[in-house]
Amino acid sequence: MTDWLLLLKLSLGGVLLFDLLILQRKPAADAIVQRLDWQAELARKGTYGWLMPTAALLVLLLDRAQGNDPRPALALLALVVAYLALPRSLALEREHLLLDGWRIPLARVLSVKPVEDGVAVSLERFGWLTEQHLPAGAVADALQERLAQRPGREP
Repeated sequence: MTDWLLLLKLSLGGVLLFDLLILQRKPAADAIVQRLDWQAELARKGTYGWLMPTAALLVLLLDRAQGNDPRPALALLALVVAYLALPRSLALEREHLLLDGWRIPLARVLSVKPVEDGVAVSLERFGWLTEQHLPAGAVADALQERLAQRPGREP
């Protein structure tokens, strides 16, 4: 079981390091930028905002129960907290939407629908249809305007 826990910690740590690296991407100079603080990002993450730290704490508890060195699990917990607490930029560039560090081409944004506290963006990401919630602000307003101007698209 110890080998599986170590593999789990290494794989989760690798994914979190990759995510932390791509979150460092800077928006283009002419982009409309909205900076999300950790509270807005936690609200946007939803269930993952509490599920990720809970999973890291579970791994730490399993390590302690088996008498393993807790440092790798503590490092994993620190990566989770850093990932959730890191302020990130949401930006609308000329041809892309910068969301969670990923540059998504605007051609892949299918629709933008107003919701109570922002907009729901339907987009194709990695070949899958997904819906992302964006908080109200300059980026959400500009994205709605830009999509409304596109011929043949539903705003």
